[in-house]
Amino acid sequence: MLMLSVLMLTIAWKMWQKSFRTLVQTQVCIPVETSGVQPEGYANDGPSCQRDTAGQLILTSRCARLLLIVGVAAGMLSGMFGVGGGFIIVPALILFSSMSMSRAVGTSLMVISLVSASGLVSQLWVGQSITLSITTLFATGGFIGLGVGQSVAHRLSASMLQRVFAMAILAVAAFVIFRNT
Repeated sequence: MLMLSVLMLTIAWKMWQKSFRTLVQTQVCIPVETSGVQPEGYANDGPSCQRDTAGQLILTSRCARLLLIVGVAAGMLSGMFGVGGGFIIVPALILFSSMSMSRAVGTSLMVISLVSASGLVSQLWVGQSITLSITTLFATGGFIGLGVGQSVAHRLSASMLQRVFAMAILAVAAFVIFRNT
């Protein structure tokens, strides 16, 4: 759990730093000109994803490999530490693909939904049961929280939302450190 805390502190710091960059830098990677002429300062020497001038992800084989590796790492960390994938997936999407915060959250929710559905099906397949009353209460609370969170998120700028997310990660990391020392 302390290793998870160190990881979360690192993620919170990176997210906090990235929130102060300009809106263009936060939402898109280095734009790649379709004419074949690369912008000044463009470096093609590392595994990264780029976006075109319209902000659309250019899914090259290098970018696909990077996102696959990041996805496997996020899944492993989520499985090892038993934490919600959103604490890992959202920062990973923002840091590695320069996805906007709102799009990263939506993508994370979709991934978590698919993984959760497959986990539920496999639990039921092997004969495990779920407690519907607890599940219903938890899901209802989740939907209420989702609605409140969306209404708050629509009132915040992208950089402020990223700072709030970084602070939430920091708070969870501090709680985990406190509980395990």
